[in-house]
Amino acid sequence: MANFILIRDLSDKRGITLRELAKQVDLTEGAIQKIIATGSTKTSTLEVIAHVLEVHPGIFFDGYTPTTNQSIANGNGCASSIYGNASTGSINDNGKDKDKEIEHLKELLKEKERTIQILMGKK
Repeated sequence: MANFILIRDLSDKRGITLRELAKQVDLTEGAIQKIIATGSTKTSTLEVIAHVLEVHPGIFFDGYTPTTNQSIANGNGCASSIYGNASTGSINDNGKDKDKEIEHLKELLKEKERTIQILMGKK
């Protein structure tokens, strides 16, 4: 599930108004507001917004976890760092964490495939 309310939170944290963000991504402020309200936009638009806000586009989706080389809470835009309630440090790079991440990615892939089938009308 998409959580584009984070666009507003990240903009505030970066000191960027929605109007300024809209200009930087070549949209109107109303278009940004609509994206936030509907939780829907093109992938290319989301990528540009994420780039301007200096975050990974995956942060806007449930189930996103930073990769092993991303810091958990160093102000890089992760949801936990936005709200300031996470401990600092990096994710451990041992085999157990990798296995967990692989399983998580497999589940995400299954969900994406299911969504594609639904959108194609094949349920």
